[in-house]
Amino acid sequence: MVKTSAPTNEDSFPEKIPGPALYAVVVVGAGESGIAVGCRLKEKLGVTDFRIFDRQGGVGGAWYINKYPGVACDMSAVLTVPKISPALLYSYSFSPNYKWTTIFPSGSEILDYLESVCQKYGIFHQTQLNTEVSDARWLEDRQIWEVSVTKLVPKTGDISEAERRTKIRRQGYSSVYLEKEVVYAKILISCAGELVEPKPWPQDIPGIEVFKGDIFHTARWPPNVHLKDKDVIVIGTGCTAAQLVPCLTKEPFLAKTVTQLMRSPPWIFPRPKTPELWQKYSPGILSAVPGLGRLLRSMLFLYAESTWLSVGMSEWSKRRREKFQRKLSKHLHDTVPARYHGMLTPRFGVGCKRIIIDHQWFKSLSQPNMELTTRPLISVQSDSITLGPDPDTADSSYSKQRGEPITRPVDTIVLANGFDTSTYLHRLQVRGIEQKSLQDVWDERGGPQAYLSTAIDGFPNFFIILGPNAVTGHSSAILASENVITYAMNFIRLVLNGDAMQVQVKKEAELRYTADVQERTKSKVWTGCTNGYITPEGWNSSICP
Repeated sequence: MVKTSAPTNEDSFPEKIPGPALYAVVVVGAGESGIAVGCRLKEKLGVTDFRIFDRQGGVGGAWYINKYPGVACDMSAVLTVPKISPALLYSYSFSPNYKWTTIFPSGSEILDYLESVCQKYGIFHQTQLNTEVSDARWLEDRQIWEVSVTKLVPKTGDISEAERRTKIRRQGYSSVYLEKEVVYAKILISCAGELVEPKPWPQDIPGIEVFKGDIFHTARWPPNVHLKDKDVIVIGTGCTAAQLVPCLTKEPFLAKTVTQLMRSPPWIFPRPKTPELWQKYSPGILSAVPGLGRLLRSMLFLYAESTWLSVGMSEWSKRRREKFQRKLSKHLHDTVPARYHGMLTPRFGVGCKRIIIDHQWFKSLSQPNMELTTRPLISVQSDSITLGPDPDTADSSYSKQRGEPITRPVDTIVLANGFDTSTYLHRLQVRGIEQKSLQDVWDERGGPQAYLSTAIDGFPNFFIILGPNAVTGHSSAILASENVITYAMNFIRLVLNGDAMQVQVKKEAELRYTADVQERTKSKVWTGCTNGYITPEGWNSSICP
């Protein structure tokens, strides 16, 4: 490795990574995609000369960092398949797991599975944690990538970028960053993912600086948080909030009150219970009968793919959505108090936003110490919040309001407002041919894009896993990442075998593919509401149409 300057005490530096400065492959991110890349490099290509870098203190990506109460698998498209576990799709095809304890395994169980795969394939030996990759540039004369990495103080990679900046401001640069180094690689693969940086506190809400209580994001859940007899505010009603909120009034938290703030209602599907026979017998049967698990997995995949037919705007698709919406509306009216019926009825077609799996959320709204409100948060005081007039839920635009502002006491504020998905790669700056920045290319072309979600012209030997338009919203992210990895391996093999010095997509092909993605997006249900898929400017860099 080539050592560069470091603004810290030499004695505090950890031991250097053994091995050469030039790797065959450098992988950014040790989440489910990065783990899969490492496994396939070893198993398919016989490559061991690679390095996986991750800023966090453990492997697993989002499943490592998200430790909030209730966190679990929440695949929705396969829920109506009777007695077949959605979890069958939530493991790698090359290392299937048939021993899930429930059809919706918890976050800790999924993390245990990912760690076991790393152990099985020896990935830990090629993984360096607590290390941030900040810059990568293509060296045309050498036909390799120069990658700048910085070792972090252990666990500082587990906090958000904003929290690290605050820590540096208060305690100095060396409280976060240790030693900078440079490594080289023939192939650079980004597995940075989307669910990385939590959305910050809304900047248009004043008063947070005088608040005396605790405030934190669900993705940074404190391990020893005390909520007993406290008034808790939860901001958000997405998938995370639906899993979290029912836990807050139960042991061990026992919050005094929980007030949940909602901008607009999602579509909710009741989560089925794990059948006793499945839970008791499926692990043994699926492990003992060759091919059975793969068959059920294929059936589940095909059914999930069939739900894709509902996202179009044809009359047939609309009728199919309306039929499904009637079923969801019945669950709503059968489960929640009547005062919430209008408030929780979405004004958009099912599928426009991600469907939420309801385990106990709807039932929890019947508790006397639970309140759901669409009143907007307008200010924060030292021990309270002020909510604005209640939007008229009979008005489809929510533009009309009624009543006066109200104040609610609060001891703890929990942000369940999701992640910043407006950009890919986050802090990683990638510069390709002629040192052109990838972010600049995307800005010039309208937004993040990549040929088949993985390759960009002008950036040789560079691949993104789960990149722009990779996910589908109706199936497993693990399947999506495996598909891209399998495709990319065809070209990675050429470089590593010496059959090609570089591989890159043609500009015309990339532009043609992107134009097709944006055009097909216009005929999908996602354009019918405000969501995380489409930017305010109308650009889709998130979901595959």
